[in-house]
Amino acid sequence: MKILIFLITFIFSLNVSAQSADKLVMKSFIPKSGTYDIYYPKSYTLNEDNEGIVTIYDSISKLNITISSYPIDKGMNDKKLIKQLNEFMKSYYKKEVNWNSYKTKFEILVESKFYADLTNWVWYGIVDKQRLVTISINKNEAIEENELNLIRYMLNNLIINE
Repeated sequence: MKILIFLITFIFSLNVSAQSADKLVMKSFIPKSGTYDIYYPKSYTLNEDNEGIVTIYDSISKLNITISSYPIDKGMNDKKLIKQLNEFMKSYYKKEVNWNSYKTKFEILVESKFYADLTNWVWYGIVDKQRLVTISINKNEAIEENELNLIRYMLNNLIINE
């Protein structure tokens, strides 16, 4: 009987936590440049600076998402993009990081996960329609799987405009 009560309690707690995650309300955002359209959690704080860099922040989990967009020349491939991003990483973080390249709806999508300056980072470089969109997420604590799933959802629904 105790096992049955435990199983019912366990299943109920999983159901409640899944329902809480499903209730995350997303909102569409297009920066002033109009270069992309991205969905983000409505409960997060969004700020776009004068240079078009967008910061999305969750005050509860302390997750920080930064998005920027740049025009690129034709002929970009994942190797060239990784080289370009690693040059930035060397100048900013003083280290070279490993990148993974993925086949997606975009021409190029690369990802890197690393730890620097007492912060956990995940970086994405996305190329489509002669535009590079970089998305970085960071927080001092470990980035949780549900946060990575949120970013994946945001990437899957990202639209890069011409």
